[in-house]
Amino acid sequence: MKLIFDWSHSFYEEKNEWRGDEEIISLEIFQKECGFATAKVIIGIKDSKKLLDKKYAKIGAKIGNSVAIIFSGRLIAFPIGIENSVTELEFIAEPSDHSKKLSEFSGACFKQYQAIDKHQEEKHQIIFDDLFFSSDDFKNPTVFLEGDSKIFFWNMRNGSLSLSDINRGEKNFDIIGDEILKDSVKVRIAREPYKKINLKISASWIQHEYGVVDLFPMIAEKFDYRLVNSFTNIRTGIEKLCNFSEKSGYRLVHCSVNEINPNTFSQIYPLTSPEIKRSSDKKVFLKRFYFNGKLVIGWTYKQKRTEIVNVNVLNNSSSHGREKNLYLRLRAIQLPKQYPLWNHFTYYSYGDLVRYRDKIFECNSSHVSSIDFDSKEWKEFKKIPDALPDETASSFFATQRGKNAIKYALQKAISLVNYSSRYIEIDFCVEAKKFISVTLNDQITIRNNGFANGYIVGKVIKIRFTATADQKIIKFTIGCRSADLSGNFAKLNSYVIEIADDESRVQPADIVKNIEIKNSPEEQIELMHQSFDKTLEELKKHATKIKLSLHPLSTTRSIIREINLPNFEMEQL
Repeated sequence: MKLIFDWSHSFYEEKNEWRGDEEIISLEIFQKECGFATAKVIIGIKDSKKLLDKKYAKIGAKIGNSVAIIFSGRLIAFPIGIENSVTELEFIAEPSDHSKKLSEFSGACFKQYQAIDKHQEEKHQIIFDDLFFSSDDFKNPTVFLEGDSKIFFWNMRNGSLSLSDINRGEKNFDIIGDEILKDSVKVRIAREPYKKINLKISASWIQHEYGVVDLFPMIAEKFDYRLVNSFTNIRTGIEKLCNFSEKSGYRLVHCSVNEINPNTFSQIYPLTSPEIKRSSDKKVFLKRFYFNGKLVIGWTYKQKRTEIVNVNVLNNSSSHGREKNLYLRLRAIQLPKQYPLWNHFTYYSYGDLVRYRDKIFECNSSHVSSIDFDSKEWKEFKKIPDALPDETASSFFATQRGKNAIKYALQKAISLVNYSSRYIEIDFCVEAKKFISVTLNDQITIRNNGFANGYIVGKVIKIRFTATADQKIIKFTIGCRSADLSGNFAKLNSYVIEIADDESRVQPADIVKNIEIKNSPEEQIELMHQSFDKTLEELKKHATKIKLSLHPLSTTRSIIREINLPNFEMEQL
């Protein structure tokens, strides 16, 4: 194998013809994971001034009749004032457009992620979730690798950017024990692997609590026959209930009161009172008034909610290891704001768009809404794209988007476990001719009977190529799981996440503090029986009255919900 040095006009150019511009006396090329390769080359040079106009160089390896580029770089250091001697030059394989490549990579990842429907169950591995990053972080390409076992790989031959798996190489090179130079093997423990990761994920948002309830049926339950009734016409009195104070956080949505005949279909309700004796011995019967109607009130207030998920990730493929606490705080949960919320007793025109639950609906025909959403009047337009589609929701992690966020966090924990599992590092040297094409994107299988299974597999994490007139050697450093394992990394067999929704929201039963009926029909009858002289005019002074009191709504309520999930176990597949 012969090394050839050529000056170039650009960082990378295909070489059809090699000139051999300078004589290489010695060469050292070094690269480690995520970094740019550097080259230190000693060449013979008569005049150092000629270096002033040089920027780029290529180094090739001639094997047989062909020459392959092994390094492309730009000049970053050379000595001044040397004549008729040798000089050491230093190059770096950092292309001038590396920032652009990173930016393009970041943009492509972000666009790809935006196309994912995050409210659907994710069948594939989630490698990015913007809830874990601020908007400024999106400009940093590394954020797209947080939930995956990937690192940057910069090719020192052409300056291209690609992703390399921290666990496995794109290609595998077999090296038998006899090919390793004698006394060059060095095995060391680089770190202690993670046996357990205690994962905590928190999310906070402002819940908009609102709703409506028809209190008329609750009032009717307080009367005999479960219908509002009286021996005095109390329609006006019932309507006064609609004028309750709104200072408590409630508002009137709809009020209507109608006198009815309850015996339209059957004769089961008495239309008069029992016989009432008068002093004149006349038989008197009082008319019983029945009423139905609606007393719809609404409420609205805000409260801060925080959910914390605790889950442990266990690495069952390792018999020992350390623990790590990983705390991930999601950025502010996005609430839907673009479209108005559907409302009760509101006029809607054809084509109006509203939010209802987790969807956007378009009005089919002009109408006035009732107390309940009528799907016949609307057609589904699209799903709400925000992180929390229903601003009244009392749980984020119970939603599919929340579960996907947990999956992303689990992927981050799994990546850390697998990275730490490369706790054995092996250094060894080989003759360069056969393995000059190995890169940091590859893995090496060393076959030797000294290992428990006869071999060990490791990802290449460092390369140091040195060449002199007498010898050309490559020193590899590989990261391995263990001497008795084949290099297969652990994964989760299942991502099933079950979280029940939180029901700690306002219910209709929480609204009404008390319903008091004064001068009920039974009390009115008793009043008439107490004296023979009572007249109907006097009875009107004791008309049935309904007193309604509501619980005050808390506007400073803060709810913290802690969710403890079962352990997730990683096993070697």
